[in-house]
Amino acid sequence: MRVYLLDTNHLSHAIRVVSRLREQLRQVHRRGYRLVTCWPALCKLQEGIVFTANPHRYARTLKTLMKEVRIWPIDWKIVEQYGICAKLASERGRVLSTTDLILAAFALNENAVLLTTDNDFEALPEIKTENWISAV
Repeated sequence: MRVYLLDTNHLSHAIRVVSRLREQLRQVHRRGYRLVTCWPALCKLQEGIVFTANPHRYARTLKTLMKEVRIWPIDWKIVEQYGICAKLASERGRVLSTTDLILAAFALNENAVLLTTDNDFEALPEIKTENWISAV
């Protein structure tokens, strides 16, 4: 079963008022694919939500979206993979944020497709990425 891991930028885009991405995610979920994210990505999203003109509306939309998105917990496998990803990125001349390294660790450990607009993941070609925002 294909698993799609949502980066903060895809979560953010999906909770906007008019979002074709949100509908695309619903369709994928209805077809049986898994949609997942992690707590650090949600924390980054919440950081952005509180600075919007209507944080309550975005928070409600996020809660609705999260009915279809599972949240993966961090465990020792992810901690270990995090270190490996940080080392690989550094050896390739890139410094990724903590959230991006956690997402990279999940993507590698779970063989998930990372939905992101972030070019920093090019430092880790082992990770499968797709950008659904540019496609909508």
